[in-house]
Amino acid sequence: MQDMEKGSPYLMDDFSKIKKVDAHLHYYTFNDAFIHFAQKNNMHLVSINVDFMEDEWMKLSEQKNIAGYHKTNNPDSYSFIGAVPLSNNITVPVIENACQQVAAEQDNGAIGVKIWKNVGMKITHNNKLVMIDDPVFSPLLRQLEHIKLPVLGHFGEPRNCWLPIDEMTVESDKKYYSSHPEFHMNQQPHMPSHNDQVAACNNMLAKHRHLNFVGAHLGSSEYSIDEIARRLDQFPHMNMDLAERVCHLQHQAINDHQKVYDFMIRYQDRLIYGSDMVFTDNKSEEEQLEELERRWHSQWQFFTQTNIQNTWEVKGSFKGLGLPREVVDKIYFSNAIKAYPSLSFLAQ
Repeated sequence: MQDMEKGSPYLMDDFSKIKKVDAHLHYYTFNDAFIHFAQKNNMHLVSINVDFMEDEWMKLSEQKNIAGYHKTNNPDSYSFIGAVPLSNNITVPVIENACQQVAAEQDNGAIGVKIWKNVGMKITHNNKLVMIDDPVFSPLLRQLEHIKLPVLGHFGEPRNCWLPIDEMTVESDKKYYSSHPEFHMNQQPHMPSHNDQVAACNNMLAKHRHLNFVGAHLGSSEYSIDEIARRLDQFPHMNMDLAERVCHLQHQAINDHQKVYDFMIRYQDRLIYGSDMVFTDNKSEEEQLEELERRWHSQWQFFTQTNIQNTWEVKGSFKGLGLPREVVDKIYFSNAIKAYPSLSFLAQ
């Protein structure tokens, strides 16, 4: 794909020279400065719409308007993943509507659709919390298989979510759950366990073998590369994105650098880069561009260099992986195209 010599790792300066895809971020503003910055860095952006159903987040209708605007004005630099519209209580009509809407999302140019963690953590069916493997979702999942629309599934949370704040393994999780106690399951012992969340996703995948599925955030198995490997081996139709979970690989690399390196080599065809950046009008453009540049370059350094590194998300130093450039090409580019075939025009 790339015209540089194969085998040796990329340099830091190579970041802006090669084609890349950030396959998991949230572009919730009409401001196109972030697209222009991505263009300078050879990065195609994939924004994800989410049916949040919470007042603090942007309404889905506004997300759709923004996605349509950027898709129209920057089709070579921007794509979007649509949301599956649900409700706080799942009924047969809700699922029927969702089946119609995912087809409409596909017709409107969505490269896939996302099902969010409120399935399994908030939404009910028959007055009980409902998980993604419940039969009520089967018509929707069969529809997605039929129309061959990729599904980005965010089910559960990092295992840290079930731990006290001071026992969490990475600083970014401590920060997030301190700010979002409603999703901190350690404070809600009546809710399903981390194992329950992963099991529900696995049960769904076992029943829907023709689903083109991407497990968001390393499938909520970020705490253990052994567990990630086990699931990828069990479900050949599953890929995983790295969004907001690179720090968990860095954490494991502190003590098991070679094991993390070997994992990335073995599963180089199944992992997809994503930054999980959120662009909004609630922060200054300058602040968000600085954070985007920091995140992109810090994570590029981890994957491509072999020096000793530090990041605020992880307590302790770790050695970069120095992956071969052909592996980096897959993680940053071709795996996204494989998982989301509508991106195939990028390879031309």
